[in-house]
Amino acid sequence: MRNSNTNNWRSTALIAGAILTAGVVTTTSTTDVHADNSQNNAQVSNDQVTYDQVRATADQQLAQLQSANDSKEAQQATANEQSNAADLAQTNAQIDQLKASHAALEQEQAGAIAQAQASTAASIEVQTSAANAEYQQQINAQQQNEATQRAANDQQYAQAVSQAAENQQAVADINAQYQQALSDAANTQTSQAQAAANNYNSAVAKENDAYQGKLSAQQATNAENVKNAEASLATATANANKPYEVATTNEVAVTGRVAKPQTDVKVPDYVAKYGIHLEVRGYNGAIPVSDYTYPEFANTYYGEYPDSAVITNKATESTPHDISEMPLDFQPGLLSYDAKNDHSEKVSADGLTAAQVQVLRALALSWENGFRNNVFQNYREFYNAVNKNDGFVNVAPVDLVSTDFADNIANQVVANRTKYNVDNNSHTVKDSGMPTEATYSSIINNATQNLQKSLTSEFNGKTVYTDVNENLTTMQAGTPTLLNYAINLYNSMQGMYYGELVNPTHIGGHAVNLLRAGVRTVGIGFQKLTDEMTAKNGSGVSDRKNPSYAVTFDHIGFNINHDANLTKEVQSRNVWGTSTVDAQLNTIKTAQYHVNKVPGTKTVTPTATDVQKATASEQQKLADVKAQAQQSLDALASAHQANLNKLEQQYNDAKAQVKANYDAAVTKAASVRDAALKATGAVDLQAYKAQLDSAYQNLVKADRVAAQKLAADRDAKIANIKKTENAKLDAKINELVPSIDPQIKQLQDQHQAVIAHGDAVLAELKAENKAAYNKLAEQFNVQLAAIQQREDAKRANEVRLANNTVVLPSAVEATNDGNVDTVAFPTVTNRLQAETTGRIQPVSAPSIVKTATQTPIAVAPVVTTGNHVAENTVKSNESSAPVVTQTATVAATTNNGTQTPVASTADNKATKADNNEKSVVKADTVAKKQAPAKKSESSQKVDQSSMSIVALAATALLGTLGITYSSKKRHN
Repeated sequence: MRNSNTNNWRSTALIAGAILTAGVVTTTSTTDVHADNSQNNAQVSNDQVTYDQVRATADQQLAQLQSANDSKEAQQATANEQSNAADLAQTNAQIDQLKASHAALEQEQAGAIAQAQASTAASIEVQTSAANAEYQQQINAQQQNEATQRAANDQQYAQAVSQAAENQQAVADINAQYQQALSDAANTQTSQAQAAANNYNSAVAKENDAYQGKLSAQQATNAENVKNAEASLATATANANKPYEVATTNEVAVTGRVAKPQTDVKVPDYVAKYGIHLEVRGYNGAIPVSDYTYPEFANTYYGEYPDSAVITNKATESTPHDISEMPLDFQPGLLSYDAKNDHSEKVSADGLTAAQVQVLRALALSWENGFRNNVFQNYREFYNAVNKNDGFVNVAPVDLVSTDFADNIANQVVANRTKYNVDNNSHTVKDSGMPTEATYSSIINNATQNLQKSLTSEFNGKTVYTDVNENLTTMQAGTPTLLNYAINLYNSMQGMYYGELVNPTHIGGHAVNLLRAGVRTVGIGFQKLTDEMTAKNGSGVSDRKNPSYAVTFDHIGFNINHDANLTKEVQSRNVWGTSTVDAQLNTIKTAQYHVNKVPGTKTVTPTATDVQKATASEQQKLADVKAQAQQSLDALASAHQANLNKLEQQYNDAKAQVKANYDAAVTKAASVRDAALKATGAVDLQAYKAQLDSAYQNLVKADRVAAQKLAADRDAKIANIKKTENAKLDAKINELVPSIDPQIKQLQDQHQAVIAHGDAVLAELKAENKAAYNKLAEQFNVQLAAIQQREDAKRANEVRLANNTVVLPSAVEATNDGNVDTVAFPTVTNRLQAETTGRIQPVSAPSIVKTATQTPIAVAPVVTTGNHVAENTVKSNESSAPVVTQTATVAATTNNGTQTPVASTADNKATKADNNEKSVVKADTVAKKQAPAKKSESSQKVDQSSMSIVALAATALLGTLGITYSSKKRHN
């Protein structure tokens, strides 16, 4: 089928402000806002002169006041030092005088002191000798008592020895009788032990014979039981090895038909021929021609290019027959359409239903993610070029999502575009004839304001950028079916993205917007175009019998401080809403690949594992029989061992009784002997001697303990004598020569009081000087703030164009909402630094340009910046947009995008702009085609005699917005 856009997309009227790859970048820094990086012929207002004069006077008077204050403080400090030194000299002299008097008195009383010391030493010696004598008397008494006890013991022992000699024969007879009794007891023990051993051995022999008979009978029974269990297992094993039939369910993978791009041309083919150019040229280069004007890449833009026949390839593999056959990835190349083989659902004359819109949203979301991932994986240079300043070089993007949150934004964008009659050639921006609050950026800001505040608070001290942009294209169908619309949208997005990926000078703006790694969700809107819109020249709509649509892609996201890890963590949070396209995508995925289950039968030859499972019961029975056999044998052995243990215990008890009988006979013999010896009066001399010696040693030990206490008491008494006598000596010496330490302490305290008083006087003087300085600085601040307000009000409606001033018809809101910045004068600690902050700076405001056809205008510079918030100048080696040549018949192929930081470091304070923050333009322009410009920026002139002030304003506005033009019309 011939594409429905053939020959209807080359020429349209200019729509001012439509070609935008730009956005407002807001920051909390106090950098000046510039509409251009070289502002010439700026006029200085009377208020500016007055401001500078007042500021100069302030600097001079504050410096003089500070100098005078410093002089007074230095004089006071010098006076303090002199006073302190004089008082210190006087104090030291008085102390020296006291010490000299004290030394003289000591010399005068030297004799008396010596006499007192001698008297004290003599008294201590007398008392110490008395204490030692008392101690020695106590020790001598102890020694005498020990000698008396030792003599008494010797006498008692000699008497016992004499008595033992007289009873010697009687003792010998008693001992002989005792030994005979012991011999009789031993013989009885031997005979009783032998009888017990004989009884034990006989009983053990009988038990062993009985056990052996029982064991033989049980072993025979066990063998028969095991034999029967093994036969049963053999039968079960034979049955289990027989093959058998089973019902089966086979899983059959079903791969659905998926259309493929109809060309084999790849992006690297183009790169190999023309090279990669990732930077936008400067003012001296021509606006580039998008690469889909080359035959090598023509297939990505509807199969057409200038001065060439239509590509009519309708390969079957590139022709889907239903929505389920649409590819979900997004490789370069177009799809064909065949109305005769279209099996998709119809689209009514009223347009797409809500369900059909969700299907198209699901496909478009999948294609956008496919493009992002394909470029990152296979064409990394382009992805890195877009994200080189955003922290995502060589960092894979997170997939976009389409959620209820994004759908609400998309639906509101469609409603506003419909309300304000915005056609498919214009973005959802103010320049398309809608109020600011209806633009896509305002809708997104309102929807994300709570999230912005939360992130700004969470990442305090870091810059939080908003990544917001809008792409726009047209969708139509020659046949009113969902498949025709889907193929038309697929091919349109091919041109919008792959068609702009490679360019002689830069990456196209639509591709740049989509490749930004900071975006996380996309609201895809479908605005039904009116007949009036489709009838416009350059609308690109040829098949007007069926509804046509402007399709908007509003991308939304945040970049946290250009840190990929922080950004991806925020992207992973559950703050972006609930997906509304999962069911649609899953339906298509299931149709393209699923698994069917088919019933059947098959003959199964049992495996070893199967046989093992089938005979498990019989195997268990055999194991149980063997276990029971072993248990019966173990029971017999256990009973046998128990009987042996019982016999052994009986034998041990008999032996114990024999031993007890022997011990009783020995004890009785000893008792008889002791009684006989006692009757004779005989004693054990050795034991008696030990008793006497023990009593003596106990006396010696008690005396040693007492002697230690006596020595301690003596030492304490002597120490107390010395303490008492020395205290008397100290009192006598202090009476003769009193101490001067209290007088010296009093003099030192008086000197410290003098120092403290001087410090207090100096501190009070400094506080007074500081208050006077601050009061004068505040007076100048108030005066300068009033001048600043007058200047802001005066410049609010003025725009400088070359040597002319244009007064706008409506006032620009004050950038600071009535709040005036306070001028920072030098502080007391940095009083000599010259501050420049607070001076009035000229601010460029946009002009208003009508969109009617105009006479060609000479080229004017366009200033954009590829940098983020804090960079306000375009460096010579960084990207800048080319110059613009305007013609009456050039179509506007545009995209619109902003990246806005919503928070900066907490150390800076910002003046409030339209969104309570200062803003600077950050643009990645869509540069497509222009006439070459041969002169450098500095040499470009504007012939003001050949154009009106309105034309000059239009040129300046377009330059400020970064507008460029293309030779082809389709995407915006």
